Parts: sequence; C-alpha cells; structure tokens
Amino acid sequence: MENPIMENEIVPLREIIHRSSEEYKDNIALQMRRGKAFYNITYGEMWQKVNAIAKSLVKIGVKRGEKIGLIGPNRPEWAISYLAINAAGGVVIPIDSKLKEKEVLNIIKISGINRIISATDHFFMLNGLKINQKLNLEIISMDADEGVQNLDELIGIGKKSRIDIWKIPVRVDDDLAILFTSGTTGKSKGVILTNRNVVYDSLASLQRLHIFPDDAFISILPLHHTFEATAGFIIPLICGAKITYARSLRPNEIIEDIRDAGTTVMLGVPLLFEKIYNGLMNGIKKQPLGVKAFLYSTIGVSTAIEKLTKRNAGKVLFKSLREKAGLNSLKIMISGGAALRPDIASGFRMLGFNMMQGYGLTETSPIANLNTMEEGNITSVGKPIVGIEEKIVRPNEEGVGEICIKGPIVMKGYYKDEEMTNKVLKDGWFYTGDMGYFDDKGYLYIVGREKNVIVTEAGKNIYPEEIEYELLKSPYIKEVVVKGYRNEKTGREEVQAIVYPDIEKISFYEGKKGAEITGDTLEAMKKLIKDEVSRLTNNLASYKRVKSVQLRLEEFEKTTSKKIKRYVVNKK
Repeated sequence: MENPIMENEIVPLREIIHRSSEEYKDNIALQMRRGKAFYNITYGEMWQKVNAIAKSLVKIGVKRGEKIGLIGPNRPEWAISYLAINAAGGVVIPIDSKLKEKEVLNIIKISGINRIISATDHFFMLNGLKINQKLNLEIISMDADEGVQNLDELIGIGKKSRIDIWKIPVRVDDDLAILFTSGTTGKSKGVILTNRNVVYDSLASLQRLHIFPDDAFISILPLHHTFEATAGFIIPLICGAKITYARSLRPNEIIEDIRDAGTTVMLGVPLLFEKIYNGLMNGIKKQPLGVKAFLYSTIGVSTAIEKLTKRNAGKVLFKSLREKAGLNSLKIMISGGAALRPDIASGFRMLGFNMMQGYGLTETSPIANLNTMEEGNITSVGKPIVGIEEKIVRPNEEGVGEICIKGPIVMKGYYKDEEMTNKVLKDGWFYTGDMGYFDDKGYLYIVGREKNVIVTEAGKNIYPEEIEYELLKSPYIKEVVVKGYRNEKTGREEVQAIVYPDIEKISFYEGKKGAEITGDTLEAMKKLIKDEVSRLTNNLASYKRVKSVQLRLEEFEKTTSKKIKRYVVNKK
C-alpha cells in the first residue's frame, strides 16, 4: 500500500541532501575509476565540498535565483557542482556535453548565464565563444587547471569563509534547474523544474523502487538528462546509496565497473539494454554444442516456471551465467527514455534479472508511471506514481488518445516561452503529446507520439511505433523508422519503412566486415529485408502494412539519449 507524500516531507533539495549526508556520513556517496582503483567520496566529504563551494559562489557574487551553467561528462565533480549551485540559492543550467558550439551559444544566450562550471574538455569552445561573441562569461574549472578558477580553489576559500548558506532562503517552489531539451524534434525548449517537482518525484518513485543505503548505482546515461539526474543521482543520494560513474560507454567496461563496484541498480535506455542482452545471448551461442543445448533447455524451463508460478526461476537457474558475465550483483534494471522491446525485457527476466519500465518526460521531472519489481509486467509502463492524476483525452474507439498528467511533478513551464507553455499546460494538466490507453486495472500503455501518427484517406490512424516494434523482431533489422509517404501513382498516403540492417547477422555478408556493399550483395540484402518486412507485418491490418521499403547503410542520427532524430529523417 502506497502512502501519500505529505507536504512537510517536501523540502528544498539542499535540505534533503544535507540530511542524508549527516545520516550516512561514512557511506560512499560518489565514486569513479581513476587509473586502476576507484576514487571515492563519502557522504560527509561530499557535503563538506558542496557547502564550501556554495559559500565561495556566494562570496564571488552569485545571487539567489542566478542561473549557472554546468557542462561536462558524468563524474563526481559534476554532481557536487550541481548540489553546490542549489545550496547557494542558484539555478542549475545543465548543458549537454555533446552539443556543438552554436547550440551551446544558444543556451547561454537564452538562459542569460554569466558563470559556467566546466570540465577542461570544453574550455577551448567556451573561450572561443567568449572572445568571438563578446560574452561576459566566467568559467570555473572542475579540474586543477592553471589560469582559471577551479573547484579545489573554491573549496579552499569556502572552508575559511564565515558565510552561512542557510541564511540564503531556498524554498520548495524556487527553480531548481532549467533543462534545455531538443529531443527528437529539433527545437530547443527550456523546461523549468522546481525543488518541489524533483523532490516530490523522487520520494513518490521510491515507494515503488525500494532503494536502501547498501544499494549501489551505476551512472551511465548523461546527467544533463532528467531521467539520470532524478533517478540515477537525486534518488540514490536521498537513500544513502553509492553512485559509481561508468568510465566509458563500452559495454565490456560498463560490465567491469558493475562487477567491481558491486552494482545493484542500473538505469539505461533500451539501446543499451539491447546491447548487453545480445552480448549475453551471443555468449551462449559460442558455447560447445552440449553446453548450448543445456542452456537453451534451461531457458525453456525458466520461461515455463514463470508462466505457471509467476516467480522468476532464472534467479536460481542462471546464477552461474550472471556471475560469469559479471552481472550477478544487479538487483534492478530500470529502462526509460523510450519503449523497451518486450522480448528484451522478458529475455532479461528469463535470465534472472528484475527488469522495470517506467514512463515520463522532462516536463514531469521525469517519472510519472512506474511498474514495481514484483509485477513483471513487460508491456505496460505501470500505474501513475502516488499523488499523480492521469487521463486520456479525445480517445478513439480503441480507447487510445493523448495522455495528460497532473500533479506536483509537472514543470513550471518553458523558460521565456509563454506561447509554448500555454499550448501544453491547461488547467493544471500537462498535455504530453504521447498517445496511449489504460487497461481495466489502471495500467498505462504507450502507443506512440501524436505528431508521428499517419492518417489514411479513410481516416484510420497508424502509429509508426507499433509497426517499428514488429519489425525490430527481425534479427536482420537493427534500426527502423516508419513514416507516411505520398504514393505518386495512387496519390494516397501509405506506410514506408526506412531500415538500417544488422549487416553482420546476414549470412551472405558474414566474414566481410567493412567490405563495401554493392551489386548482387546489395540486391540480395534488399530482398532479404523486404521479405522480413512482409513476414512481420502480415499479422497487421491491411492499412498498416508497409508498402515501401528503403534501405540505408548507416545508422540513424540520434540524440545523446540514443533516440532517433525523426525530424531529420522526415525532412529527407
């Protein structure tokens, strides 16, 4: 039974982090492999650094409500800087470290920041912008760089300062962060999240997550994204858990960090989980015939037991496999950012992992819906978290309509964009632009984005995501975008699939890695993909079937959260 979140539980972020730092002062809060060993910081040490940097920020002139930029890869210094900005009464502007110079300039100008805390890698770009654009921009380094103020210096100054940060009022409805998100649409929007938004979302989500002080998180997704910032940063720090920052995005190094840090909780996007799962299954395929046969039969037993008993038998049956892969410590895998393929989710559960899926947007802090570990529902994104209302507007005959969300997790609005804010916020309801439906038990199912819907001449709605899900069942299709196109001969709106094949899994290309695909090989590949598309869409209504298949030999352009940029595909 979930309990309502009481008003007195909602405090500014700095207060809840300070409380954790006192309660769990000797626990490791943040760590990262530097060289062969982990460099770590306890909760007590973390708060000392946060407090000292906050005092120094106030001393150098940071005012309450001032916006301060933050750019760099996931690392302890990023986390400490974020908390220090909040502790000093400032507003964090997290900037995607993969953005180009023009995009960073746009965020600096819109947000009006005059200070930015940066990793060394971005100095060249930022100094170039300062000079060429005549920006009044003070750069503070996360590293011990000469000729520029750095965090270590601020800590030293702050420790000697008599400034009391608690005399600077920070209230629950004060802005915490403004997140500029281009997402898959191309247009940048600044989402204003308050202390209330993020703290409420964290406390409500924890009722489903069951995180404890002995848990250990691995931080892989970029921290400037709300999913990682809330679920992979704020939530573990509230609980006294440990956060390990992955040293790279290479699956083998991620798995090493998971193993060596004793990781129990992993957040990821579907693409990451697919890579790990495929790696596990490829490992099974490479086993000697007898071992492989035994493992496949065990998979069948695991699946049958779960169907009969609703219990995850894979925890026992595949313990040695998980240990060998370095993943046995994992207690929970949480997928977000996009829909997770049910076959990947069920595959992980079959191997003994707890896989959870949720739903939300940057505008909802972000978690709005979440399954529990016990449910094992791999097709739904779960029920709304406690205290959150949801409704479906303009539902069709199947109950599918736009998802609307109301409650303390909903953003304050878009920064300096009243027109866009008024389009999505109406009478306290946030109109998500996502299409979905509820089942009779209150579970939410996501169908796709409203703007992606293909409408036929007969008035039928086709959701590209539904067709993409079917096509991705093919071992030969790595990525796909389904869109509408006008057939010049018939003048009708029809369905087109643009496919990036998984070339290395195609038998007649095996062993030719890197070889150019031309002539007969290309034609054979086109035929194979067309046959796969026909086979996998046979079970769909005739108006949903793909009429045109286009092959591409390079992966789609993606956002840093690994979502395909549909607007780029649609322009071509």
